[in-house]
Amino acid sequence: MPLTKIVTGVIADATITTADIATGTIVSADIDDGTIVSADMALDPRNASNLSSGDVPLAQLGNVPATDLTGLQDDIALLAFKTQANGSLARYNLVDQSVDAFEDASGVDASASTNEVREPTNYWWGATTTTPTVTGGTITTDGDYKVHTFTANGDFISDALWSGSQGLDYVIVAGGGGGGGRMGGGGGAGGFRYLTGQTVTAATHAVVIGAGGAGGNNTQQGTNGVDSTFNSATANGGGGGARESGSPGGAGGSGGGGSYVHPSGDPGGGIWGWGAGNEGGFSPVEGYRGGAGGNPGGYYGGGGGGGASAAAVDMYNTDTNTAGSGGAGAVTTISGTSETYGGGGGGGIRTSGTAGAGGAGGGGQGATSTGGTGTAGTANTGGGGGGGGGEGGIGATGGSGIVIIRRPTNHYVAADLTLVSNTLTAASAVTKGDMVMTYTNNAGTATLNTDLKGYISRDNGSNYTELTLASQGTTGGHTILTAHDVTLGGTDTSQMRWKVTTHNQVAGTKETFIQAVSLGWS
Repeated sequence: MPLTKIVTGVIADATITTADIATGTIVSADIDDGTIVSADMALDPRNASNLSSGDVPLAQLGNVPATDLTGLQDDIALLAFKTQANGSLARYNLVDQSVDAFEDASGVDASASTNEVREPTNYWWGATTTTPTVTGGTITTDGDYKVHTFTANGDFISDALWSGSQGLDYVIVAGGGGGGGRMGGGGGAGGFRYLTGQTVTAATHAVVIGAGGAGGNNTQQGTNGVDSTFNSATANGGGGGARESGSPGGAGGSGGGGSYVHPSGDPGGGIWGWGAGNEGGFSPVEGYRGGAGGNPGGYYGGGGGGGASAAAVDMYNTDTNTAGSGGAGAVTTISGTSETYGGGGGGGIRTSGTAGAGGAGGGGQGATSTGGTGTAGTANTGGGGGGGGGEGGIGATGGSGIVIIRRPTNHYVAADLTLVSNTLTAASAVTKGDMVMTYTNNAGTATLNTDLKGYISRDNGSNYTELTLASQGTTGGHTILTAHDVTLGGTDTSQMRWKVTTHNQVAGTKETFIQAVSLGWS
């Protein structure tokens, strides 16, 4: 029977060899049809382990990935950016690749760069600096910032226009409320507000410092503190403390404490109760409620005044003869040191009891004994005044407020950027380069390869090859740009550098921030 797979014209002997067929060696003694099947082969060609030599065409390997690995290179660069940022690491070097997420400035050559400004939030942008003339308050220095502290009314005067990320931060604290008379509630702290990234025009801006409210005399309520203001923002004065059998504590930035409550009285915000703070008016909260007064076991006393960061302590329904303490104030480091503002005043109590403590942040202590006078809130803290003691007790005055303004010493104006890396040494000869970059548009929209450009050098910056950057979507709010397998000009010295430039930068119109750069080579 003819064999259709035989390729030689003559079979010289009884054995059919590989030279006689298209593939393999025939082992079956009997071929009863015109087809040689796998069973007739000495080695099964379907088993890859039997292929000991020769090349298999790529087209036959359908399950092998494509040779274009640029997607994997992008993923590695992005993963390295995130690893570096999460670990607060300096430059992050891989084999034939270096990534820099700008956790510090060590990867950038300042001598080769121009108009480069690195922000603390780890990005570079192009800007020129000026030192504006700014006056007002007591001025101190904290690193790259000037701090203006106002303890009395004054003017903040600037000759520069602050914009965007170069704005001001400021704390505004209002005057604290006065304590209530005769077993009265503590005064509520002045409202505390901390605003960041604010802008002011080149003008004179009035700063108003609120005075503390007056304390109540025997049968009088404490007076609310006075508001503090700056740059159209207001902190509300603290609520005055309630007096014996009087109205509730005053509402304010923080609420005043209530006086003692008869068994039929209302321990909450009704008669003899606490005053409300401005807990819902601002974010974060400006201040909290005062505490309710009480008479457990016949001990008559007032609740504490609310604080900037906590409600006051109630005396109502407690089994102790201690008046309510003032709420704690808020902590800030805006001036460069840790300071606390806006403590509530402590409640006053009858002769045989213990007065309420003032809250941290300038709150005054309540009074005890007949005719006792509470302690005043500390000046320029917004602390509430302490409540008065027993019969004839006098509430204390609240502390005055304060305004603290923090600004950069230098004023930055957007300008075109040239950002150049330090030298990176390749282990072998280099012919091609890859770049992965992330950036954000702080203002306007950068046109790729016009307003934002990338370059690679293999001869330590003597010659740069300009890249054609392409967008690959976003990560973490940043746009990803790539350029792969770029043939590099110049002479190979294996001394690699990258360069990024921005163009047509105008303050408030076009501002481009460079977030991270990865350079690879082969």
